[in-house]
Amino acid sequence: MSVKRRLALRLIAWLIPIGLILFALAALAMNWTLNQLNRIEAMRQFNSAGLYELVRTIQKEGDQVRFDPKLLELVKETGGWLQYINEEGRVTEEFFTPADVPKAYGPGQLTAYWLGKSPFPYELYLWIQEKDGAMHTLIYGIARETDAHVRQLAEEAVIRGREIVLGEKLSAGLLDSSSWVQLLDGRGREIASFNRPAGAPASYTAQQLALQSVYPDRYGTKLATYYDDTASRTWVISTPLPGVVPGETPALSPESRVIVTGIGVLLLSAILLFVLASLWFGQRFGSPIVHVLNWLRQLGEGRYEEPVTSGGVPRSQDRKGRRKRKYRVYHDVLNSMDTLSQTLHANEAMRIETERMREEWIAGVSHDLKTPLSSITGYAHLLNNREYEWSAEEIRSFSAVILEKSAYLDELLNDLALTYRLKNGQNAPSLEMLDLNEYASDAVMEAARHPAAPAGKVRFVPAASPVYVNSYRPWLKRIFDNLVANALLHNEAETVVTVSVTGSASGEVVLTFEDNGRGMDKETADRLFERYYRGTDTESRTEGSGLGMAVTKALVEKLGGTIAVDTALGKGTVIRLSWKSAPGSPA
Repeated sequence: MSVKRRLALRLIAWLIPIGLILFALAALAMNWTLNQLNRIEAMRQFNSAGLYELVRTIQKEGDQVRFDPKLLELVKETGGWLQYINEEGRVTEEFFTPADVPKAYGPGQLTAYWLGKSPFPYELYLWIQEKDGAMHTLIYGIARETDAHVRQLAEEAVIRGREIVLGEKLSAGLLDSSSWVQLLDGRGREIASFNRPAGAPASYTAQQLALQSVYPDRYGTKLATYYDDTASRTWVISTPLPGVVPGETPALSPESRVIVTGIGVLLLSAILLFVLASLWFGQRFGSPIVHVLNWLRQLGEGRYEEPVTSGGVPRSQDRKGRRKRKYRVYHDVLNSMDTLSQTLHANEAMRIETERMREEWIAGVSHDLKTPLSSITGYAHLLNNREYEWSAEEIRSFSAVILEKSAYLDELLNDLALTYRLKNGQNAPSLEMLDLNEYASDAVMEAARHPAAPAGKVRFVPAASPVYVNSYRPWLKRIFDNLVANALLHNEAETVVTVSVTGSASGEVVLTFEDNGRGMDKETADRLFERYYRGTDTESRTEGSGLGMAVTKALVEKLGGTIAVDTALGKGTVIRLSWKSAPGSPA
């Protein structure tokens, strides 16, 4: 699975719980808001909304009924009382009921009290509703003291100009509760007032007076009114609600406060959730990215390894070498970074090794150039010295050495030029089909006739039948000369070199150079084909100059073959050259 798809699936897996949490928060906020709005409505009109909520939340267990304690508190706050009666009219549950309220009601009695046809000291509100197969009957009562209080005030008040003068007892009670009294004319304009604050209205419309009487919490003031029908005047007592400055209207209505609070809490919860989710995502997604950036910076500084913890463990792994959970989504990236680190580390090691080889190569080339040049220069100085008269034979001897060293230099420079041409992609000028048995036999005979080769030390073993390869004669001859010379020059005089040709049914042709010499250690075998790994002095032939084996390997590969060495100290050396047989060769 790609990193993009794995990352997308991981994000979806993490976003789903966040979405569910947001949904749950929204549901809780909405439920709280609705409950608060119902509570406000029940507070204003408990005789309808409150009684409805009581029946909606009622729970019946056998003959027992249970009410919501918060709604029962509203009964007390509104100054009322509550009774629950069965079908026979007997009261089975009651709350805050005065002593003068009956404990049972006959059918006609309850109806007369409710409709006001019989005197009753309280205003009655009746709520009858069926729920879960049971009929519930609630009686809510509230005292009529407010209307009586306003009527008493209207009877005792004295109007003096724009002021209302009250008795000492009434005045003290109003002042203690920060209440004020207003007398309005038939148009709702103030005629006179007592203790009215500056912010209180001086006139009311019919709608304003009705709304403030029913919704005191919206205006911050509870109103009690008495209409004098004979004089067409209205007496109003205004009492500020707790926490409200007299005469000032709250900036927000109770409904608005509830909605703002619900939305505010939801938004704050969502922001907090998003902050926590962002920190979580940053830790889960950002931490691995920062780790990769630190890794790249470390690579730029030449440290080719993954950043580690204080305990020396790679940050993306646990102590058992397994990927940590938060890094698994970037598994492919981290694997690529690890491969890059290993490659850069190998390249750096190769660069150091190449630099060392270059230094050795330059030192070797300098040695092999300087030694014959020293000989040439020395003999040239001898010939140029006028203090001596050299004989013709001595001059010819000096000239022979100079010519030999010059030829050596020429061969060395040609080898250097050839290695670079091969390295830069030069191919054989032309190829021809050769019988390797025939060609190898002639090449071995020519190599055996070399003055430096001991007699009878180079042998040839042909294949049972002719084998053919496509090759370039000059390069193939150079390969033979180099391998035979290398085997003879770097072993004891009694060493025997055996050259053999074999063919296989799979079409592979193998040319083997085997000697019974001293062999090579592993380091020498591994570096056998490096340019100028082994230097020689000026008395050795050019085949042993240190470039011969590098040239040989390059020529074999350019001719489409492979070369391999098998050797060990004291066991001799076997070098195998392999090619595919020439297509269309004779059977």
